[in-house]
Amino acid sequence: MIRDTFFSASRFVNLCRKEMVESWKTNLLRFIMMYGIMAIIFVWGGYWKYNHPERLLSKGELADPMWSTELIVFLWAVVIMGMLSASFIMERMKSKTNRIAVLMTPATMFERYFSRWLVFTFGFLIVFLIAFKMADWTRVAVYLVSYPELKDIISSTPLSHLVGTEQYWAAFRSCDGLLLGISIYFFTHSLFILGSTIWPKNAFVKTFSAIIAVIVIYTLVGSTLAYQLFEGRGTRGVNSSLSDDVLAHWLTVAFFVMALFNWIVAYFRFKESEIINRW
Repeated sequence: MIRDTFFSASRFVNLCRKEMVESWKTNLLRFIMMYGIMAIIFVWGGYWKYNHPERLLSKGELADPMWSTELIVFLWAVVIMGMLSASFIMERMKSKTNRIAVLMTPATMFERYFSRWLVFTFGFLIVFLIAFKMADWTRVAVYLVSYPELKDIISSTPLSHLVGTEQYWAAFRSCDGLLLGISIYFFTHSLFILGSTIWPKNAFVKTFSAIIAVIVIYTLVGSTLAYQLFEGRGTRGVNSSLSDDVLAHWLTVAFFVMALFNWIVAYFRFKESEIINRW
């Protein structure tokens, strides 16, 4: 009998252990898939970048030309694979048999939800970083053997170059920009978690379609209202006293708050789950 009706640390640890033991084959296959996709992209990209080593040596290159490619792939991959990971959070609720197994587990609904959320949010990020670095080292190992004369150029991609570097490609010019990007990632991730609780089957496709529909409707309505409100008055824009840094801070807070709201709504939607799916 469950005495603590909300959260128990010992019970939660046992539940997380149960989740990892039961899903280790599926999680291993997903890890191999992430590693394989990135390794193929990096090795294939390295073929084109290192194909003429004499040119790199004559130019006196100090930075590995694959760094920018890998950093771009890193950003796209973490977003796309993160959305896929969020869509899997309720994959065990697809069928009646699996729903019985989930709902009959001796744990509270919060513990069941939080364990899945932890695995598919922060657990995914840890596993993704490992897969990325393994794919990166695979590329380095392959081309150090193929082009030993480029040993001073070929090297592992430093993730620190994502932020604020002027000597090479950077996605974010400051830590504030990085924090804004992280908040947008978690907001997007939370949308797919919410979609997974609403549509356990084909969660990624249905959530993505719903997001596109909302964006299209919002754009059409917003542009129409803006035209009606400002075009007739000759207003070309809205003056703002907010600096770019202040605006970035407010947007960061807003995206984190919206992500938290989506996670909470997803929890209450999961809490209402029944053995017979009525949705």
